[in-house]
Amino acid sequence: MLSYQHGYHAGNFADVHKHTALCLVLEHYGAQSKLVTYVDSHSGRGLYDLSNEQAEKTGEWKSGFGALKDKEIKSPALSKYLETINSFEGNIYPGSPALMQKMMAPNHHGVFFEFHPQEHEELKNSLGEDKRLRIVYQDALEGLVNYLPARKAAGLVLIDPSFELKEEYTTIAKLAISTHKRWPSATLLVWYPLLPENRHEELKARLKGASFYELIGPEKERGMYGTGLAVYNAPDGFDSAFREAEAEMQKLLFG
Repeated sequence: MLSYQHGYHAGNFADVHKHTALCLVLEHYGAQSKLVTYVDSHSGRGLYDLSNEQAEKTGEWKSGFGALKDKEIKSPALSKYLETINSFEGNIYPGSPALMQKMMAPNHHGVFFEFHPQEHEELKNSLGEDKRLRIVYQDALEGLVNYLPARKAAGLVLIDPSFELKEEYTTIAKLAISTHKRWPSATLLVWYPLLPENRHEELKARLKGASFYELIGPEKERGMYGTGLAVYNAPDGFDSAFREAEAEMQKLLFG
């Protein structure tokens, strides 16, 4: 969806949930000396300034990442997330490609898709000098599977669209299924919003064999009230570590 820009939403409660899971997986793969490939389907601009006009207009980060900054955190996974985010200078909140870049080993490789022209240019400006990264100006629905490595290679795929169009619940499910079939050894994370229309149930029904994780706030007549992840082939220990982090997020962000 070419109208979507994540700068309005960076650091919100959905990012806290999604990026805590991502950091947990990245910590696992970043410690591996063999070649690892990281793929991001909807990369955005990579780095977000929480003091700029977009972030200030919505202020979503203040009830997400901002609500955790001064809290005592007990979960190791949530602590790792906050430590990683705080390693970026100033008011910068890193998107998923910046987190991947930060935590990947020197010999690892990243493939980042972004089809919004302005966001793609910003992504190149932010991360494009890193020779480990390939920044692709293409719709991931059309090209992602063609960039996947061998079936038994180690790696991670994050599929993280805007879901502004209702048909994305079908097309993203198809992309996730074809990606998992083509690269079954990879960890696959699929993000989805929880909205009053409950279209995410259609997505979940199609993603057979996935494990589902959801952070749920008060229901609303309009807008996102919760956030979810479908996960295939998670590293050992991920489930217990992330569920512990989820419980702490639930308490700190929603009471």
